[in-house]
Amino acid sequence: MRGILRMGILSALISLVGAGQAMSDTAKGIAAYQRGDYARAMKELQSAAEKGDEQAYYNLGVAYAEGKAGPRDMAKAIAAYRKGAEGGSVLAAFSLGQIYRKGDGVAHDYSQAAKWYEAAAKHGDFRASNELGLLYVEGKGVEKNLIEGFAWIYPATHASIMDDSAMKNAMQLASMLTKDQLDRAQTKGRAYFEKYFEPNSELTEAILEGQR
Repeated sequence: MRGILRMGILSALISLVGAGQAMSDTAKGIAAYQRGDYARAMKELQSAAEKGDEQAYYNLGVAYAEGKAGPRDMAKAIAAYRKGAEGGSVLAAFSLGQIYRKGDGVAHDYSQAAKWYEAAAKHGDFRASNELGLLYVEGKGVEKNLIEGFAWIYPATHASIMDDSAMKNAMQLASMLTKDQLDRAQTKGRAYFEKYFEPNSELTEAILEGQR
């Protein structure tokens, strides 16, 4: 988990959803967290969450998971992530996928991991797309399907993204497929990119910026 949402990513997300009072409180909370004023950070994020900002819930989840603002509490982190994800936070959905796949504070639940990865992937999170693809390759939480696995990994290999992990996964998986299977997987992968990633390019770019 990369930690609390960076201001650069927050700015990109604000441009997508509009800057209201809740987002302003979220921005204040993130700024306070980054300078180590954790009491102020939690107050601002709680305020924003109560006003319905799903990104505030995401950041509360990060704070509980990191354990800097108080004792690490994965139960609270999961609850916050879930509220954020159910409210539409792609970042929270991805974080839930990671928790259930890794069994961080909960039992491993690959079906839940697949559910939340898919929710995030369908809104432009290429990290989730890559992880979902691996679950299909491994047959964890979903029925094993190498073509489907490659198709979900493929968007993260697009020239506009070129995620290193996805590139390695795609190359390894390609060697396991016949030419016909690879052609079908690539066709399906392109369709996923056009359907789920092109319309959400701003979010994809925000996540890329956060990795730099």
